[in-house]
Amino acid sequence: MNLLLIGDLHGRKPRVHFKNFDAIIQVGDVASDKELAPWTKKWFKYIKENPEESISLDKFLVSKLGRKRLKKMEKRSLNVGRKILEYLNSFNKPVFIVPGNWDESYGESKIKNPDKDTYSYLKAFYDWWLGDKINPKLIKGLKNIKDCQYKLRKFKGINFIGYGLVSAPEDLSIRKKGFKINGKINKKQWKILEKSYSKIIVKLDGVFKEADKKLPIIFISHNIPYKTKLDIITDKKSYAYKKHLGSFIARRFCIKYKPILCIGGHIHDHKGKDKIGKTIVINPGFGSNAQVLVEVDNEKGKIKNIKFLK
Repeated sequence: MNLLLIGDLHGRKPRVHFKNFDAIIQVGDVASDKELAPWTKKWFKYIKENPEESISLDKFLVSKLGRKRLKKMEKRSLNVGRKILEYLNSFNKPVFIVPGNWDESYGESKIKNPDKDTYSYLKAFYDWWLGDKINPKLIKGLKNIKDCQYKLRKFKGINFIGYGLVSAPEDLSIRKKGFKINGKINKKQWKILEKSYSKIIVKLDGVFKEADKKLPIIFISHNIPYKTKLDIITDKKSYAYKKHLGSFIARRFCIKYKPILCIGGHIHDHKGKDKIGKTIVINPGFGSNAQVLVEVDNEKGKIKNIKFLK
């Protein structure tokens, strides 16, 4: 079986160079960043220059654009993402996908003001990351698009399991160090955050329990696993320069369940492969040419060949 892996697109229609494939895997972030990316860069610059005055991206955008203008931008962004998925759907091959952090697919949270304090900020993210489906505006009516968010899909003797949305290391201790808004987290709040973090793990573990253990697993994660050569930030302008920003839970999944392949993205600084134990990890890269062709031996449950687009 040949799998066409497609990385983060951010509104860029992929130029499909590989012709012989049985299925497509796309790691999320199909929605456009054309209008919002410049403002996101301004937010990154702000939090780098004001490390003691953290502010969420949403609050920063609202303060600069206004809620009404922001909503219109988000709608246009989704419309572009929808056209990309219509294009991928037209190949009449299954397209296994998870939502990215740009795809307006976050779960609901009771936290009304994430910027109120450190606890509220962290709790909101854990709630958002529990979202269990990609935005219907992106995929409704597209029969070949297979939403894998916290879901198991089977195809040609392979288990496909997905985990999207996440945009940073989920581990509570690391997140606490990274965000200094207002006030310390008390013991009660800490326990709530630990429980929220564990909900993500339990939810993903539950998907694995449904899998046919005789069949190999391919794991699709929006964010690349933590602490590989594929998740280090190399942009000197970034607030996270030289840091690992991959997913803790994706790394845990690879170590515990040993999928034959993990496909992730989100970190645009890299395109390549690495290994976590026996799991091959691939970041297809960013943009319209972010593509990799992977040949899988279904019967032996092994990766036979990996071809990156030159």
